[in-house]
Amino acid sequence: MDFIFSHFLGTTVNFVAVLIAGILGTLLKRGIPKRFSDIIMSAMAICVIYIGIDGVLAPAPEVAEGSFLNAGLFKVLLMIVSMAVGTVLGELIDLDKQLNRLANSLGRGFKRISSALSRKKAAGAAASSDALSTEQTVGREDNCGSGEGGVDVAARFSEGFVSCSLLFCVGAMAINGAILDAQGQPGILLAKTVIDSIVCFIMAGTLGIGCAFSAFAVLIYQGAFNIVGLVLTELVSAATISYMSAVGSLIIILIGTNVLGMTKVKTANMVPAMFIAIGVEALFRLVFGA
Repeated sequence: MDFIFSHFLGTTVNFVAVLIAGILGTLLKRGIPKRFSDIIMSAMAICVIYIGIDGVLAPAPEVAEGSFLNAGLFKVLLMIVSMAVGTVLGELIDLDKQLNRLANSLGRGFKRISSALSRKKAAGAAASSDALSTEQTVGREDNCGSGEGGVDVAARFSEGFVSCSLLFCVGAMAINGAILDAQGQPGILLAKTVIDSIVCFIMAGTLGIGCAFSAFAVLIYQGAFNIVGLVLTELVSAATISYMSAVGSLIIILIGTNVLGMTKVKTANMVPAMFIAIGVEALFRLVFGA
């Protein structure tokens, strides 16, 4: 338990909070009026922007005495080069497209499974129809969730799960937060937990229980990057982690501006910049003797 609290605290709290928020939101059958949900989403976006700015402005790690670059300039140049190279790489791979393709595949998979279950239930109801009147059979099929109503429920579950999973997992906030969480710094993920919970509660009021199940996607996805963070701890210095976090914080700012409608940037394509920072730091230290 001590190991989990030391290295997986943020991810664990995020998982539990999203699960509970999704269940509570589902109980709110009528949902939240659009004008309230829109303004709440805007408020959360401003908070995300602040979290990003706070991360960018964190003190720069020290550089070697007599280095050509001071600590602040070293950090700024590293962020610029990392963002440029990493974004080009991400755009070539088109991570955003790949993630959306995965989400669409998951959605189609949920619908196929649900349609198959609905047909199976309908067949079972039809087999026992000899002992029932036509009206009773219709009522029984409705109760089994077969037909168009069952498919609608399945579509809502799929949309809720996929939409929330993408929203909570894709982007630098989840990755950056999970890596820092593994270092015993759960701050970003704890802030993300509050934001995710509010958003999940709002979306579950419309899309249903599928939003709550996105908590498992959060657990698996962020847990994987927690493990990456533990590995990085053994391979790179604390200064390197700090530079990666700074680059990730730049991307977090764009997540907030996207939600506000100020920008339409594919932030997923920028995520490689966080890992490119490892190589850029090594190159800079070699060239500038930092």
